[in-house]
Amino acid sequence: MRKFRINKNYTALLLLFLIINLICLLYKNGYIHAALYIDINVVVVANALLFLLALFGTYRHIASVRDPNPNVFIRSIMMMTVLKFFVLCGAAIIYILLAKQNRNVPGIIIGMILYVLYSILETRGAFMVNKKK
Repeated sequence: MRKFRINKNYTALLLLFLIINLICLLYKNGYIHAALYIDINVVVVANALLFLLALFGTYRHIASVRDPNPNVFIRSIMMMTVLKFFVLCGAAIIYILLAKQNRNVPGIIIGMILYVLYSILETRGAFMVNKKK
């Protein structure tokens, strides 16, 4: 029987997801104070969206490493980076259109920072998997 084993890439993504959610929970309960008002709902939705996309991307990267054509691996990384960017931009545009004057710019900026963090973790993990092959 094969043992269940979690890839290190998934562990790093899960750890980032949990840390961001913990910080949001502490901010919401008043344990952490910020100079600007940050809408936690915007940050949590962006974090969840990016986490799910990064999980899907990591799965795609691991599958693309098995392909004998090296272009598949590069296309997989580029596709997931662009897909995450467009999904996050689409979510931000929808949020801005729905919220109108009540939009929270610091929350959107934190979402962009999370995009960079998830992209770095996902790409680093993909290249580590490729190096092992």
